[in-house]
Parts: sequence; structure tokens; C-alpha cells
Amino acid sequence: AVSGILALYWLWMGIAYHWLHFAAINRAAYVFGALFVLQGILLAWLGVVRQRLVFGPGSRGASVLGGLLAAYAMVVYPLIGSALGHGYPRSPSFGVAPCPTTIFTFALLLWTEKRVPVALLVVPLVWSVIASGAALSLGIREDIGLLVAGLIALAHALSRRWMEKSSDRGTWKK
Repeated sequence: AVSGILALYWLWMGIAYHWLHFAAINRAAYVFGALFVLQGILLAWLGVVRQRLVFGPGSRGASVLGGLLAAYAMVVYPLIGSALGHGYPRSPSFGVAPCPTTIFTFALLLWTEKRVPVALLVVPLVWSVIASGAALSLGIREDIGLLVAGLIALAHALSRRWMEKSSDRGTWKK
């Protein structure tokens, strides 16, 4: 269910936000929309159909970081936006706009019981780099959390892979 809902968010943002709304402002939105639709399809395929995403408590550090990122995406992000004059309905909000939803996606990926397939990290990481730079140049300071979330998720994924490979060689003891 979690993967299915997350997939719907990404499909919605690809189609409604990027293609139907943002493309009128920036032609690159067609490419971004395609990437978001691809991410939605990957989440549906790997999470719903193949059931490769099982959400639950992982390591204590990852669970705490995931909780902090989720809280940032749903509570802190809009509060910072409001304080900076980006109040509703002009503020980017979770489930509708790509940046807070990407932060929330990183939070959920930190809560998986098994390591996340690399394919699920590519689009959110690319978006976190591209959107952070653009948003900061537009004065959307709350998007600093987007780049931070991407770096945390990448570091977690790399450390998880390293620990599993080390464990396979018998050099890492849990």
C-alpha cells in the first residue's frame, strides 16, 4: 500500500505538476515529468508488483533520520515556507509539489527493511540536485532540505551496500 500510494504521488506530479502546469513556464518540465512518471512506474513495479520494498524499522539511525525527514517534509517545510512568505496556496506542499514529496520519499526509503534497489534512487537524487539549485536561486530556502535529504539517502544506501558486501566477505560483524 505504501509503495502504491507513493507511486501515485510521483505519477501525479509527473503528469499534473510538470506536464500540465510547469511546462507552460519551462519546457524542461516535459523531461522532468517523464522522469517522475518513470519513478512512479518503478515504485509500482518494484514495490507493488514485485514486493521488493518492505517498510519497517531498520537500523535505529536510519529510522530516526527517516522520521526527521518525514517531519521536515510534512511540517517543517511548510512552516519555513510560510515564514519566508510562501504561504498557502502559493507554497509547494507535500503530495502536490515535487520537492517536499521527494524529501518524504527519501524518508520512506530509509525505512525499508531491505536495501533499496538503486533504480529507485536515481530520479529522486537527480531531482534533488537540479531542483535545489533552481529553488535556491528563486528564494525557496526550504528546499535546502531537499539536497540534504538526497545526501542522507545516498550515504545510507552506500553504507548499507558496503556493510552487506563486507558481511558477505566475512569482514563485517553486526
